[in-house]
Amino acid sequence: MVTGFPYPAGMAHLLSRLGVRTRTTVVAVAVVAAAIVVAGAGVVLLLGWSLEKSTTEDARSAGHQVVHEIAREGTRDLTGADVAGSGDSASVLQVLDAQGRVVTADPALAGLPPLTPVRPAPGHEIVETVSVTVNGTGEDYRLVSTGVAGPGGPYTVVSARSLAPVTDALTRLSLLFAAAALPLLAISAFTVHRAVGSALRPVERMRRTVSEITTRDLERRVELPPGRDEVHRLAVTLNSMLDRLASAQGAQRRFVADASHELRSPVNTMATALEVAEHHPAAMSKDELVTVVSRETSRLRELVDDLLLLARTDDATDNPPSGEVDLDDLARAEAERARATAGVRVEIRTEPVKVTGNAAQLRRAVRNLVDNACEHAAGRIRVRTATDGDTAVVVVSDDGPGVPERDRERIFERFVRRDDARHHGAPGSGGSAGLGLAIVAGIAGRHGGSAECVDSTDPAYPGAEFRIRLPRRRQP
Repeated sequence: MVTGFPYPAGMAHLLSRLGVRTRTTVVAVAVVAAAIVVAGAGVVLLLGWSLEKSTTEDARSAGHQVVHEIAREGTRDLTGADVAGSGDSASVLQVLDAQGRVVTADPALAGLPPLTPVRPAPGHEIVETVSVTVNGTGEDYRLVSTGVAGPGGPYTVVSARSLAPVTDALTRLSLLFAAAALPLLAISAFTVHRAVGSALRPVERMRRTVSEITTRDLERRVELPPGRDEVHRLAVTLNSMLDRLASAQGAQRRFVADASHELRSPVNTMATALEVAEHHPAAMSKDELVTVVSRETSRLRELVDDLLLLARTDDATDNPPSGEVDLDDLARAEAERARATAGVRVEIRTEPVKVTGNAAQLRRAVRNLVDNACEHAAGRIRVRTATDGDTAVVVVSDDGPGVPERDRERIFERFVRRDDARHHGAPGSGGSAGLGLAIVAGIAGRHGGSAECVDSTDPAYPGAEFRIRLPRRRQP
């Protein structure tokens, strides 16, 4: 499709209803037709100018012969035969005296008044085009009127050449261009239509392939056409999109399977407790039943909340309110909360740093890191904020067992827990369902940042060190 071409409104509406091949063909034919018209008009104008110039020179040359004769001998012995042109009305002459009377003229002009009222001074000439009726036929003539001083006084020699041959030649040339344009336009239309069809054939094959791909057959890929043009890049992009869809489908299936497994655990626990209380009332008291159901309900509610938060971080259309956030105040508040409730020593080192984002989500990310550190610390954790150029950093360290290097990226995935976390908890578990660190990574990514686990450089905190890196808020 040719774009950027200035169509009239009606034509644009009509073209929009046609296919790509037809639109391209119509535009190409229109361009070729315009080129033919412009080229033809240029040739016709140039030829017309050349022929008219030649006609003027012929008229001037014929008139100069009579001018020289009058300058030598006057008009006493000058007769119509002396000024006769080609013998027809195509080339005629008149000689006028100072009063504008016809002294002598070409036989074809016998009895006609002066062809022009102009009277140039001796030695000067005037060129003009007038319509003259000769032999009952009106035609345009190129007149060259020359003034001459003869023995009997000043005279005007009017030499006229018919422009009819020029008009006939230009008409024949225009018809020739029109006759040649029709087959040329037909050939252009056929060639462009076939060429565009050939160029679009790989696109049609890709369309058929993609239309046959279903959610159960995401392993198929479109064939890459030869060359490195736009069609090839389209095929590469489609295959890349299919790769992402297949990956997303696999992640979705794993997510649903893991979520179902995690949700089933508290539901099964409550169902078992209720069955025991129903069939064996003596084995479980009412208070014990309430305790189990309450604990598992709280666990279930926490898991559902985490899943909803993860869904929101994945949803690009979800735009929670955002504004200026004092990241150091937020980190200090979470550290103070852990100090009061977690039973570990908490070291707080913060420096002022501001970011732009949703305060509630950022608070949740920092809280997850602090809770993760408290769960796996031997006895102390440290929470600090810092700046690194244009980046704000929240660092949470602990003195626990640490995270093996092979697991430092995997622990930010959903429902990922190390083997030891299933029994007594380990860094990276992120809560019982393995969603805590996934939420941290999702919130950081949603705010244009990242989450990472690195080696601790402080001997006092040899365990895990988690960092959230976010773009700093630019001050106006």
